[in-house]
Amino acid sequence: MNKLVGITLGAAAIYGIVRLLKMQNVSDQTTILLVNPRVHTINLGGLTFRTEVAINNPSRDTVTITKPVVSVKSNGKLLSQSNAENREIIIKPLGVTKVDTIELQINWMTLSGLITNIISKIPSVITAFKSGNKSNLITQLGIPMEMSFTTYVNGLFYQSEPTKLI
Repeated sequence: MNKLVGITLGAAAIYGIVRLLKMQNVSDQTTILLVNPRVHTINLGGLTFRTEVAINNPSRDTVTITKPVVSVKSNGKLLSQSNAENREIIIKPLGVTKVDTIELQINWMTLSGLITNIISKIPSVITAFKSGNKSNLITQLGIPMEMSFTTYVNGLFYQSEPTKLI
């Protein structure tokens, strides 16, 4: 009886180790990228950012992630963050999966610490606004902003490198 229990425990331990190594390999191969992070609108309420997240799974195994939490920072200071959802997303093997659009709103009060920089550039911002070129308007504002995300891939925590917006 003791030999049977020992063999069963040994087989379970070997199976667990193989499974963990396989999960680690899939997690190492999987890449997660912010796709087209952008300023969506600028209005009296503030700035609205949108981004999509693409997950590339080049392995033969299925990957499970949690819905990414996207953060917008300026000089290391958190400006806005998407809501955390305990929603699992199944990423199929040998393909790229896009996660639905994530939208973040930053009101002008949050940006008040950066407002002096904006005020000094009002003439160039007005010129950019009159030309109707939103990307030129954002460049003229000159606010350093970056976007990053965190998620769990097969139960392992992952944090992306920041992607510069402005």
